[in-house]
This record gives sequence, C-alpha cells and structure tokens, in this order.
Amino acid sequence: MDYPDLPGYEITSVLGQGAMGCVYRGRHREDGQEVAIKTLLVDDPSMQRALANEWEVLCRVEHEYLVNEREIIESNDHVYLVMEFVDSVPLSTWIDTHSRQQRMELGGPILDKMCQVLQYLHSQDPQVIVRDLKPDNVLVLPNGDIKLIDFGIARALVGDSKTEVALKGFASAAYAPLEQYSAQSTTSAASDVYSLGATAYHLISGNLPEPAIDMLTHGHQPEKMLLDMGVEPVWAALVGAAMRPKAPQRISLDDFRQRIPGMRKSEKLATPTPPQADSSNTKWLVALVIVCILLAIVMLIPGQ
Repeated sequence: MDYPDLPGYEITSVLGQGAMGCVYRGRHREDGQEVAIKTLLVDDPSMQRALANEWEVLCRVEHEYLVNEREIIESNDHVYLVMEFVDSVPLSTWIDTHSRQQRMELGGPILDKMCQVLQYLHSQDPQVIVRDLKPDNVLVLPNGDIKLIDFGIARALVGDSKTEVALKGFASAAYAPLEQYSAQSTTSAASDVYSLGATAYHLISGNLPEPAIDMLTHGHQPEKMLLDMGVEPVWAALVGAAMRPKAPQRISLDDFRQRIPGMRKSEKLATPTPPQADSSNTKWLVALVIVCILLAIVMLIPGQ
C-alpha cells in the first residue's frame, strides 16, 4: 500500500479508515517517537473545519486522559493532524471482548475516568463541550487508563449560542441527546452527561441504546430497558438518571461519579476508642498504691 509522503514522518500502517478520513500510524524520522496521523480523504469544507477545530481544542487543553497534540502539517493539498500514538483499543472493541460480568466489574473505573476528563473540559474558560462522546472515541489502555479522542465537533460554549444544524450530519445518533439536533437549542455540559449515560448503557448491556428521538417517539425508558435485560437496578438507575430527555432533569457529573457502583465505598463504622484515663489522676493512683505497699511492709517488720 502506498502511504502519503509526509515531511519529517514515516507512515507505517493504517490504524483506521472511514469514508471521510483516515488515521495512520507512523514515527518521527529524527526522534523515533511513534505517532498517530489523522487526515481527510474528501474535499469537504465542513470536515476541514472539524479537523481544524480538533486541533484548536487539543492545543489549549492538557489532561492525562486526553491525547497530546504534536503538530499540524499541510502537504500536497492535504492537512495532517499529528498526535501521540496510544497502544490501546476503542471502548467499543473492549465491550465486545468482555462478558457482562467483566464489564460490570471493570467498567466502573473506566466511567469514573471519563467523568474526570469531562469535568476538566467543562471547567475550562470557555467550557469545552465534547458533543460526540461514544465508545469509539474512548481508547482503553492495557493498564485500564483511557484517552478521549476526536474533538472534531467539540465546541467552546460562549454565551447563549445555539447548536448548529450542520451537527446533525456528524454526531452519533445512539449517543446524542435531543437538544443536539435542534437549531433552537443550546448544547451544554448536560449534553455530554447524556452521552456518558448512553455510553454506560452500551458498556453494561453490550447493546447500543436507541436514538433519543426514537425513545421519545415510542415512550421507551433506558432504565426500564436495562432492567428488562437483567441489568442490576443500581446500574439501570444511574443510566436512566443521565439519559433524561430534558437537560435540566439529568444528574450532574459529580453525582454520576458518586453513584458509579463499586467506586464509592461506604465508610465503615469506626470502632469506639476506650476513654483514656487522665494522666494526672493516674500518677496519684500509682503513688497511693506505692504508699500502701510501704505501710504494709513496715507493719510486717518484727518489733514494730
């Protein structure tokens, strides 16, 4: 296979490819660092804006659960986004290769880490709203850590700006809330909470959630659907609270983290500590015992 000739880098393989773009694996010719190289395969202005937006987001954030950017290169009428290479598998693959019991036991820490990186992004000024959180965009490392990727449609939330209608062609229907498809609505941190809940739905059940519009149309509720699959009520309730149709009804990221099963152990009752005797009283008691012993000895001496 012929790979692009990219100045400064040697492309060695294809990590993933779709209709719109491709991600290559390569290495820097001088320092030997392995990298992931993302580029477009189509001449689409909206996709080009998405790639530029991803670069802008990566340049201004830094977190242990985000990939690090390296540089952006223009070569032969193509733009290449060069990032760190992460030895990992997408969460979607991880889900497919683990049993439900394994997912429920190991999924908690993964969701907790997702909460942490979302909290970081939402704390930025202006806020960074991911808007395309899904298992394909979460990389799971061998040690259980994660890396959040693909910020093509992320946005910095400024004022009361509305959601672009063009977003409809980008976001993943199974993980996007209702407000993400309306030009009259504003995406917010609550939009990412919905996507987090939908990702948790997929993780614990092994099935994709229904698109939000379909659930609304048919009156389906994520919590009941999970219960019908035999999912533990505590997990079903958590997902249901995150996937409420209306943004104000959804739980916060802090609440989501606190409610992840197995992650927040209840505190054990402390064993009562016996009261300590006052040190001054103890000294007097010891002195009194000594005096009594001495008197007893004197009384036993003959002739006394």
